[in-house]
Amino acid sequence: MSRKSGIGHEASLKRKAEEKLESYRKKIHMKNQAEEKAAEQFRMRLKNKQDEMKLEGDLRRSQRACQQLDAQKNIQVPREAWYWLRLEEETEEDEEEKEQDEDEYKSEDLSVLEKLQILTSYLREEHLYCIWCGTAYEDKDDLSSNCPGPTSADHD
Repeated sequence: MSRKSGIGHEASLKRKAEEKLESYRKKIHMKNQAEEKAAEQFRMRLKNKQDEMKLEGDLRRSQRACQQLDAQKNIQVPREAWYWLRLEEETEEDEEEKEQDEDEYKSEDLSVLEKLQILTSYLREEHLYCIWCGTAYEDKDDLSSNCPGPTSADHD
């Protein structure tokens, strides 16, 4: 029996097998990286959605608080139409009048975060109220010394 394969042939087969294995490892590594990246993007989208929902909830709470506190001070009309939660039973005429009154800020031009910042600042200055503390303070000194700050993050 004569052998056609010698030492060189075995080394060549071994090298090819190692190259295949390395190529397979690279493919698996790239696949894992792609899956990790997709999972991270999904987590970020979910977090952004949760953050957005939290902001919207904080804004609604602020609008409700503003409406109640304004009513206690006998304020009949909000400073800006969006400062209060909209009443569903408003007529179209009321709606048109309100749109004409909205001159300082166009509600549509503001993000939820911007509205929240403007409204919480109004609540703090006008009513000495913090939605995250859930407290109406006695005066500006009471507010500044007992409330951690004007944002949700200050209260974490």
